[in-house]
Amino acid sequence: MIEALSQRWSTLKLFDKVLIYFFLTLELLILFFHQNISYPFLRFAAYGGAILFLLYIIPILNSSNHKIIHFLRHWYIILTITFIYWSVGHLIHMIFPGLFDGYIISFEEKISGQLPNIWVQKFENPYLTEIMQISYAVYWATVPVGAAIFYFNKRYQEFEYMLFFTLLTFFVSYLLFIIIPVAGPRFFLSNQIYISYKGIFATEFLRSFVEGAGLEGGAFPSSHVAVAIVVLFFVWKYYPKIGKRAFLPAVIALSVATVYGQYHYLTDVIAGAAMGILIGVIGIRYTEKKLNVSVLVPGNTAGTPDSSRL
Repeated sequence: MIEALSQRWSTLKLFDKVLIYFFLTLELLILFFHQNISYPFLRFAAYGGAILFLLYIIPILNSSNHKIIHFLRHWYIILTITFIYWSVGHLIHMIFPGLFDGYIISFEEKISGQLPNIWVQKFENPYLTEIMQISYAVYWATVPVGAAIFYFNKRYQEFEYMLFFTLLTFFVSYLLFIIIPVAGPRFFLSNQIYISYKGIFATEFLRSFVEGAGLEGGAFPSSHVAVAIVVLFFVWKYYPKIGKRAFLPAVIALSVATVYGQYHYLTDVIAGAAMGILIGVIGIRYTEKKLNVSVLVPGNTAGTPDSSRL
């Protein structure tokens, strides 16, 4: 049984494995802090079932050459990451029942004299709000667009490594949500946000969607900024024109929009940016090292990466 399990493990991609490690970590946390969450047995069983699915079903899908199966096998995590995010929302207060917003607010007020989230409200106008809200929404396309650039250009190794480091960024952020729950200004400072944030066309719909989908307690660090920066590193490295002309402006606008729209404190954004830069640098170095090794694979003498693994 151990040998069979080892064989199945060897067929998994890096992004499959990091997902399994994340689910195992959540299961350990549930074991130790189950008394602080609702339906702990069901949540434990759900994560366990997901692990079994990855270990027993994904290896079967690997053997299929059907284009749709091939696509779903490698894109399933992108299609389900939002549901994983929502599931973490039920675990945010399993260690600490309170919030750390007060510490961040105190820190930022000491540094700047006035909380940036309060100060930025004086710049509000419908046109700027529309631009900022759309910039914030662009985040939802960052990962799938970045992944599509590599996948549909058959840069399969780069696709695997980009997705692995992107997921690593997500999961580190999610664990920090649990360890350091921060509600964010739109929740914690609701009595000090005196403007309506009305836009021109799409703002009302986008803000209402975020209100329904966002987690109260998942603000630190800004996973939006962190993940977007990791994707930016990979796109810029291998498709520099797209990285510079499209992804870089989008990431900058997104970072500003998170504070303007009251989704994050400036500290959240800085922490997310630091995490994204660190993981992005490590990810590019790791990928380059692996690609340099792959050109030495027997039969791959043309000096191009071996893409057959995917």
